Amino acid sequence: MTRQELAERIGLSIQALKKIELGMNGTKIDTLVEIADFFHTSLDYLVCGVERDSNVGFDELCRGLNEKELLFVRRMVKSSIENMVIFR
Repeated sequence: MTRQELAERIGLSIQALKKIELGMNGTKIDTLVEIADFFHTSLDYLVCGVERDSNVGFDELCRGLNEKELLFVRRMVKSSIENMVIFR
């Protein structure tokens, strides 16, 4: 599947999808859910690359990610939290 095909299927522009992938932009939690659903995976796997055990903390969940990946995860989580606050 191409990036263009994925963008179309989840309702994003290709530019928006590229920026999310590169960590330049965060995204709404709804978009993350759509991507996870599309790939039949969990948000934990999508964001951190592993299935989450309910007893595992964030630090342990993201162990093994490089600095760029951790920065991306932090930005996505921060953006998602900010978006949740707006919709309360």
